[in-house]
Amino acid sequence: MLCFFHSPFHTTYWEYTEFETQCFWKLRSQVGTWKPETTAVLRESLRFWLLKGVVAIGFLFATFSVRNAVAGAVGSNWVVVVNGQSVTSRTIANHYCTARNIPGRNVIVLRNVPDSDQISVDQFRELILSPVLQEIETRGLAAHLQGIAYSADFPTAIAIGSDIDAVPNKSPYLTPVGSINGLTYLFRFVQAKNPNYIGFESNLYAARPVNQLLNGLVAHGEQAKQFADLISQAKHEDAAILLDNVYGTLDKELVFPMQYLSAQQWALAGDAKQAIRRIEQSIQGGWQYRNYLLNDPAFVSLVGHKDFIRIANRCKELPSDYLPTRGFDARTYYTYNTLGSTNPQNGVSYMLSIVLAVTRDLGITPFEAKQNLQSSIRADYSHPTGSFIFTKTDDVRTKTREPGFAMAISKLQSRGRRARVVEHELPPRGEECSGVMVGSPQFSWNQNGSKLLPGSIAENLTSLGGAMTTHSQTKATDFLRFGAAASSGAVTEPYSIQNKFPHPMVHVHYVDGLTAAEAFYSSVLCPYQLLIVGDPLCQPYCNPPRFNIQGETEVVLEDQPLVLSLVPEDSSTVTEPEQIQWLVNGILRSQAPFDHSIRMLFDKSEPGAHEIRLITKAAKPIEQQFEQVFWVTLGNASDQIKLEAPKSWELSSDRPLVISVGQISDTSEIKILHDFEEVGILPIGQASIVISPIKTGYGPVRLHAERKLTNGQTVRSLPVVVQVEP
Repeated sequence: MLCFFHSPFHTTYWEYTEFETQCFWKLRSQVGTWKPETTAVLRESLRFWLLKGVVAIGFLFATFSVRNAVAGAVGSNWVVVVNGQSVTSRTIANHYCTARNIPGRNVIVLRNVPDSDQISVDQFRELILSPVLQEIETRGLAAHLQGIAYSADFPTAIAIGSDIDAVPNKSPYLTPVGSINGLTYLFRFVQAKNPNYIGFESNLYAARPVNQLLNGLVAHGEQAKQFADLISQAKHEDAAILLDNVYGTLDKELVFPMQYLSAQQWALAGDAKQAIRRIEQSIQGGWQYRNYLLNDPAFVSLVGHKDFIRIANRCKELPSDYLPTRGFDARTYYTYNTLGSTNPQNGVSYMLSIVLAVTRDLGITPFEAKQNLQSSIRADYSHPTGSFIFTKTDDVRTKTREPGFAMAISKLQSRGRRARVVEHELPPRGEECSGVMVGSPQFSWNQNGSKLLPGSIAENLTSLGGAMTTHSQTKATDFLRFGAAASSGAVTEPYSIQNKFPHPMVHVHYVDGLTAAEAFYSSVLCPYQLLIVGDPLCQPYCNPPRFNIQGETEVVLEDQPLVLSLVPEDSSTVTEPEQIQWLVNGILRSQAPFDHSIRMLFDKSEPGAHEIRLITKAAKPIEQQFEQVFWVTLGNASDQIKLEAPKSWELSSDRPLVISVGQISDTSEIKILHDFEEVGILPIGQASIVISPIKTGYGPVRLHAERKLTNGQTVRSLPVVVQVEP
């Protein structure tokens, strides 16, 4: 099957592209014909400082202290969205953001979240999705963001009837309720009111069999029809010439499958020379599946040809049953043949999304949510040695995914992991599980006697595992209660369709080093109804390029650069870094090839405290990352603000929570901020203020102060953390 794309207009990162209408032939057959109104959603500015070894930040007087990123997850790549009307939502976000070291700039508080488990898709767009995307744009986060995590007390089910009811001939199995994180992942379609987001294969990032690469890309619909006619008439030479003309117009990264298709047609036309030439070009461009090539019926006539054998022997031999695990990138546009492109006219991009916890209705308690997230964070890099258990019963819920068990088990075993099928509803008593895949409407894990190890993914194919208001089936959150890092469940009746649930390969992707969120979305072809809960950044099987920063913890710079050395950890399991990124106050400023020496130049332009993040990134396809954080204070000592607060405070005590900023020489207004949200203004002439926990939630509350100097510059204090308890 051929897919065609064409977009007559330039698009920016947030913009809906015509690809989403033009590219999905197979998807159209599932949801019917629809011509959506093309809508520009948001604009993005990609203003990088592409420096090779120098970052300019601002200087007069500077000190810094280094802080390791807890557990090594790259918190800078995720936004945490908080329901500002919910103390529970604020509290869970406080714990998670502190433990995962999420930048304060990345915490978005929404104040008009409906107090309901289900809302309409129009409400979702207006009150949740659009405000979040707008804040991401306004705060300058779009250049490096990978995911959106929702804290507790958000609607988890979204009624999408107004988007899809008018679609003719749609499948009755595409039911009209989606999940909050599924629709966030598919935000381009949702913002454009394009019902293609319900398609059975709407997620082009998800891994597929290798033959998906050979879904061709043809630039115009007329050419696609012409090619199909030539194939039906066995005019192979003409078809090959058409393909040769087409792939010359494609971006480089998309060419090699088209060259392979062209080679098939040249071989079928009897032109061995042209066929072998195209095969060689395809291998040079990226084809890595020698066994598939040697067993392709189109190349039967070439099997004895010496040049064909010579070229085939130079081809890499990756398993051809499934495409390799790859890391997710929100700036990649995934094409219909699953390749990634940097050109927005070639495909569609996504945004990872997950719900940290569901704590109302039939979810877990806030305490259980906090404990679960902390356990998941500690599991990073731990490489748990438990078993991966796939259950098999007579229930259709297990039979749906049974065809994928053998492949997943084989691949897990090839990676040194224990994996097997058990013919029982749940794993056997005493089993320590690193991963679980079951299919049962009701179960009691607590009575089962098996154990979910920290960092495990455990999930269940059943109709209502994510429908949090009905008692009829066990909820996905039960797995979190008993130790899993992440789980998933449908928010409405999805029917027993593999594409709507994680493929058994989810555990292989996880073991290959992906984060929990990446592992889920790399294994679900149709994610619009799947509620995914837990820690999106948990990565127990990751070996990131970890490093330590060497340099004085306190320095005074006299118009000299700050020179730091990045020393990789002494471990044979640590991945070599390929790139390094700098973030200043949560905004990406530079990315460059990795260098062990970093020179940072400062000027007078930005006094006050600045958060500096250094992120190392390994090579594709996984692109594992590691992050370190330190603070630099710039400007004259007289300009600075020193925020003071108790390390802990109990709401039940008679002592008020007092935040002090010390002696200020002028009468400028001072704001107190919790992460990125203003929670109080210090009256002029006063040095302290009482902050209500209602505005901050409980747990580790991160506060800092800001004030304007007489010259208009804004000065920020170093943050303080107050442990607020009920």
